[in-house]
Amino acid sequence: MRRSNRNAALALASALLAASATLEAQVIAPPSPAPPSPAQATDTLVDALTCRTSAGDIAGLLSRLRRERPAEFIQTERQYGTPTMDLYRLDESVDAWGNEGDAIVVTDNRVLLLVDAPIDTASARLEQSLADSRDTPLSGALDDLHALVVYAGEHPGMQQRTLIGCEYRMPGLSLLANPDDAWRTPTP
Repeated sequence: MRRSNRNAALALASALLAASATLEAQVIAPPSPAPPSPAQATDTLVDALTCRTSAGDIAGLLSRLRRERPAEFIQTERQYGTPTMDLYRLDESVDAWGNEGDAIVVTDNRVLLLVDAPIDTASARLEQSLADSRDTPLSGALDDLHALVVYAGEHPGMQQRTLIGCEYRMPGLSLLANPDDAWRTPTP
């Protein structure tokens, strides 16, 4: 008789263990979503460089970049005058128009990639990128409000380098006018 109680106790213990394992399996939280990939993190910046930022979204560009990339867009590395330009250094290089670089220049109406190459080399890469993309057109990226710009750097630290990116042709636009930068704006 003792054996049957022992068998019953073993059966009960096995059932409890099985039930406990089932409960544990149900309590385990689903895996958390993966962090955004670097390509997703650069969408706002790459969109701005490649003329894909809409007229309605461009005015808040610097604020968005500061939220998405606080280590890169909070403090300028260098500021230039005539025209007013801010240079920001990226943690990782980005690719735009077939060129790669880790420095971004923002003016009142332009977002530019500073490419460590003379204009001839950067322009050749641009032309190749456009030729490679003819099967996937720019989908309206260039229009009356968006223009591709490429020019040789002339300011200190930019010689023998090329600036390539997008000019946003919108009256009154100032990408540098940001409430966080009120110290820069002279008071009347």
